[in-house]
Amino acid sequence: MNITAGHTHFIEPTQALDGSMLDELELLLGGLYGPANGYCLPGQLPAGWPTEFTLAVPEAIAQDALQRGALLITDPDGTPLAKLTVTDVQHSSSGAFLAGSISKLQPAEHPPVRNLRVTGPLARSGAGGPQRILVAAFANPPQADQIALTMSTAREADCDLLLLAVVDSNQTGTRFVQEMLDSLKLCADQIPNASVRLLVLPADKDSDGTRAPLLRRYVLDRVEADVVLDFTTRVAERTPPPASQERGLVVLFTGFSGSGKSTLARELVERLRIVDSRSTTLLDGDSVRRMLSSGLGFSRADREMNVRRIGWVASQIAGAGGIAVCAPIAPYDSTRQEIRDMAELVGDFLLVHVSTPLAICEQRDRKGLYAKARAGLINEFTGIDSPYEIPTDPDRCSIDTSSVAVEDGVTRVLEAISLLRPPPAGGPNAAGRQILTR
Repeated sequence: MNITAGHTHFIEPTQALDGSMLDELELLLGGLYGPANGYCLPGQLPAGWPTEFTLAVPEAIAQDALQRGALLITDPDGTPLAKLTVTDVQHSSSGAFLAGSISKLQPAEHPPVRNLRVTGPLARSGAGGPQRILVAAFANPPQADQIALTMSTAREADCDLLLLAVVDSNQTGTRFVQEMLDSLKLCADQIPNASVRLLVLPADKDSDGTRAPLLRRYVLDRVEADVVLDFTTRVAERTPPPASQERGLVVLFTGFSGSGKSTLARELVERLRIVDSRSTTLLDGDSVRRMLSSGLGFSRADREMNVRRIGWVASQIAGAGGIAVCAPIAPYDSTRQEIRDMAELVGDFLLVHVSTPLAICEQRDRKGLYAKARAGLINEFTGIDSPYEIPTDPDRCSIDTSSVAVEDGVTRVLEAISLLRPPPAGGPNAAGRQILTR
């Protein structure tokens, strides 16, 4: 048993907790097991409690606590963390159980990573008012499809993102906790308004393992997030994809504002959803900037960061076997190469240069941006007072929408996609995913 007993200089008797019991106490005090607010006797589950929370103590401690009406609960170092107001006792062959409500005395200090621990409902106050929060909970390092789903859900729900590592007490003394946090921090570094926290749940007391999943779900519901994505039931081991499964794909359109990137990208997505069974996602430059990079400006550093974020999201989609179609301006060659590198680590990559001349783009000016840039109302506008580095990649696909119809341009892109790698063994229809043109 992971409980030790003793007396200190306090008037009330004391009971020291460690390990799983200490983590359980912290969640009780924080309200994540509410309405449970203390300990009950075995077999006497109070109404509304998610499960029985019991406290076993030596017989002598139980008698003293019952007489004085209170018990101080401490950590292994003797620091008083909570006071139990004793209301009942149940004797057993090995000691006794005490029942009553608990009140917090001092915050716990036991490891690991106290500054990241979630022990109660999430704070929701922000500079602009209450925040909307999406919690994505992981019991193992996240997989690409989980991160892609998390990010798309957060955007749709207009939520800040909290990546939550969920571990049990038995794992807190291992490297696994830090590895989990490191993997989530790598993801959070690429996502605006994302943070990482840690939830430590008591190890399952039941030999059949049925209690822990129910309590985990109960606690996740009580962190008071607007949306909760629970990935904690995913098996830790990654199973390799079948040999016939196609890799993911990132298609990056680049060109001046008004060149026709978004129009081509939208039409390509529509065509791909007809001819390719892989999930296809459109990451348009303007919409992604609003949702993913709203805090960025238009300096070179901010533009590059925006494009990197788009590329990272796209690579997550491709890593999960999907197709990401991106349509930012992406004026700098170095950043485009970064996207290529990220994409080719997990799948295929195609660069499409929408080479419509600047004069035609300015003549179109559907958004009135060129006129504002010429009037000095917009600074560092690509093509006016900020450079566009023309792609020189030998495998690029180039389309000038001033002379090529949208449908024909998309057909060229589909043909380029079909040439990225040979068809599956057994012919173009063997995998049921032949790229078609029309």
